[in-house]
Amino acid sequence: MKIKLLAVLLLCALLCGCSAAVSVENLLTPPKLLAEQNEIYQELIASVGQGVKLKYPRSGDYRSAFVLHNIDDEPGDEAMVFYESKNVQSGESALRLKFLDRINDKWQAVYDMSCAGGEIDSISFANLGSTQLTDIIICYTLLNATEKALTVLNYVDQIPVEIHSSAYTCMEVVDLNEDGLDELVTVNVNKATMMSSAAMFTNGENGFEKLSETPLYGGTADYLRVTKGQLDEDTTALFFDYSNGSQQSGTNVLYCYGNRLVCPDNIGPNAAAGIISRQVNDYMAEIYSYDIDGDGFIEIPSTTPLPGYETLTRPEQLCAVQWYTVRDDNFILENNSYFSGKFRFALLLPNRWWGVVTAVTDFANNEIIFISYDPGTGLEVNEKTELMRIRSVPKDDPKALEDAKSLKLLGESADTAFYCIESTGYKAGKLALTESELKASFIIL
Repeated sequence: MKIKLLAVLLLCALLCGCSAAVSVENLLTPPKLLAEQNEIYQELIASVGQGVKLKYPRSGDYRSAFVLHNIDDEPGDEAMVFYESKNVQSGESALRLKFLDRINDKWQAVYDMSCAGGEIDSISFANLGSTQLTDIIICYTLLNATEKALTVLNYVDQIPVEIHSSAYTCMEVVDLNEDGLDELVTVNVNKATMMSSAAMFTNGENGFEKLSETPLYGGTADYLRVTKGQLDEDTTALFFDYSNGSQQSGTNVLYCYGNRLVCPDNIGPNAAAGIISRQVNDYMAEIYSYDIDGDGFIEIPSTTPLPGYETLTRPEQLCAVQWYTVRDDNFILENNSYFSGKFRFALLLPNRWWGVVTAVTDFANNEIIFISYDPGTGLEVNEKTELMRIRSVPKDDPKALEDAKSLKLLGESADTAFYCIESTGYKAGKLALTESELKASFIIL
């Protein structure tokens, strides 16, 4: 309705001629504040004047310019308001943070702070280490918009005290050393040295301190996603999936021995084997660390060309995805799979398939065709080589669903049904999957 009204008003303005200039900004008004927010806002205006613009965190659990949280040792919430002011002294950031306390049942401004960046990425709260203080963690985008910084504050006697600040690329709060207390873990990319490193901090008897630091692998990587999870029953880990450009990605796994951070980089006992990595092309979408086999532990993906694709150029290669875990600080292979980022499914490959079965895509029919591989026949699909097909059928396509009724249903997601078409020769051959094997091996992502 608002869009229609806007269109009518704009049309009226055009019909009335150029003298009635109308802009979208003049027609749209910001949402009304809640009663408590309005009270806080009025106190903000009273303390700093009219020239303010509210600022909003871009991510995280708190997306409002008005953040209410109990940040001291007294009962009840305090208020924090992010705003931009025109009335700042030379050299100070225009981005500000106002602290307000409820005194005699009325909100009162108690402290105004200059912020360390140009925009707020997020604000979060933690209880790091053994102190009983609430740690306020504010993440900023700097004025050049290419770097980020974080600040950790404690609010004591109505004054925010900065206890840590640093540049960062990724940030997580987690009990990584499994001592029952949370730590702050940061990753930072040093463009001068072209290296990445991770550091772990706590707030304890010795104040805010760095417990450990370790180099990461991948150089000045672009970190895409961080996953918290279990590496095994006894090890909590962080999985940092990254891209280092050139259609190449990898994962840094971070865990602890006591307070010492560890990031393994070897495959097996051979220290020269190098880190695992994966490629991205038109066939292979970006893949992240994932509990692929449903055992409750996170696995790390790597890619290797399927049989028949080894000699093709990298953009043409269809790859198997190998899933690794870490034991004794080395990556150990756990599962091989076909992984379809396009159709959002994976098929764990049995050992008897490895090296003798490959896949061919038929995107026109939404099918992945699995065939027995022989160097003589290559990637040819015929009655002798075809084993089975997995077809992805969109649920909003009634005709495709009707055509698939006679096929074997493997499973369904919210928007897709997956079917299997088995060849006659496959059903009787040594490469055939039993019903239970197929069901256990097929994974909807």
